[in-house]
Amino acid sequence: MPLSIKDRQFLISGLIGEYEYLCHDDSEPEDMTPAEHYALLLTYSDDELIADSDLVDSPYESAEEFYDTHSSYCPYEYQVD
Repeated sequence: MPLSIKDRQFLISGLIGEYEYLCHDDSEPEDMTPAEHYALLLTYSDDELIADSDLVDSPYESAEEFYDTHSSYCPYEYQVD
């Protein structure tokens, strides 16, 4: 089943936040910027977003819950309203 537009937004922003969290204390010069990561994630299919977020096998019950967990590390310009 395809993701809704809002669920795509939640997963993309949540994945940016998750990546920023993971890079926060141990960043490398080759790490993507949030803008680079956003541009990449926009090209992902719904299946790729679901797989990358591990939404099916994770404790998260929805894309919004995944986003809420990682939103504090997501730069403001990529947060979902």
